[in-house]
Amino acid sequence: METGIGRRVFVGSIAAALPLVMTRGHLARQLATNHNAMRRDPRGEHLRSFAAHLRTLTVYGRQSGLDETVKARVAALVARDGRYNVMYLSPDRTHLLSELRAYGAQPDEQLVNATVTLDYAARGAALDALLQSGITARLERLAAILDRLAPEVDRRSAGVLRASRQTDADYWKGYCQQLWIEYSELQFESAILCAAAVVPLIGFAFAPVCVAYQLAATVLALVYGAYCWNAVQ
Repeated sequence: METGIGRRVFVGSIAAALPLVMTRGHLARQLATNHNAMRRDPRGEHLRSFAAHLRTLTVYGRQSGLDETVKARVAALVARDGRYNVMYLSPDRTHLLSELRAYGAQPDEQLVNATVTLDYAARGAALDALLQSGITARLERLAAILDRLAPEVDRRSAGVLRASRQTDADYWKGYCQQLWIEYSELQFESAILCAAAVVPLIGFAFAPVCVAYQLAATVLALVYGAYCWNAVQ
């Protein structure tokens, strides 16, 4: 009897999650398409499209209670493994690469395997943000960042730089350092969300969120690598 009840509960949870999987999965695939285009030929239009899909995910997430789901999933992960272990967890990179490819992404393995550079305080603050607020506010902010980056990517792709910005090394150093911080936080949060996605039962339907977050982090890293590397050396 217990086995039957457990099976019915599990099947019921799967059925309830299917619409969420389909919607998030579609958005994750759209993000993967933009990510792949950005890797091949960086253009502002790719960033704008990525930002638009993030905003769609944000709207959908708020309508579907995604933040509450994220908070519950991350809280369950902390309860299971302990706060410190979650802050310094070792992501399953092989599984993550497999998930990215399953959604159509062509991942840069070096970026996916990059070491998170956040210190203890920054890790704690990022974890608390997930536990207290979820992710939609972060995704909305990231979309705004990508929209701001898009015109500069267009200018640099066309070989056009504003003279004032070319000579303002301090401006670019600060701008790019902030971009690196955003990337590092996203990469850290992605590791937590992806770890929550593989927890038995509670992680089902969470994989597309993991994929979307990792792709967002990777896109920031691609912009940083292409346009900021020399600015902070």
